Amino acid sequence: MNNRAFIDRMAKKLNGDVGELQQQVDVFVQILLSQVNAGNSVTIKNFGAFEQKTKAERKIYNPTTKTFNVIPSRQTVGFKMGAALKEKVQ
Repeated sequence: MNNRAFIDRMAKKLNGDVGELQQQVDVFVQILLSQVNAGNSVTIKNFGAFEQKTKAERKIYNPTTKTFNVIPSRQTVGFKMGAALKEKVQ
């Protein structure tokens, strides 16, 4: 499901305006990203938690050149499912 289909389904279910719902989802995503980028964890009840994680530096082997390359550490976003979502998925 892409963004457009998601917004259309929400609008149909809530009897809302598609443009207004798109704007609300955009604001939600902006706030979520800014909080995670600031190092805060964002928990959504019955859904899960988003948090910033650091992937460690690692070495990879390139079989074509037969050399090892280093991939530097980087920041990523981790997601941990909440109990209700975990129950629905399993």
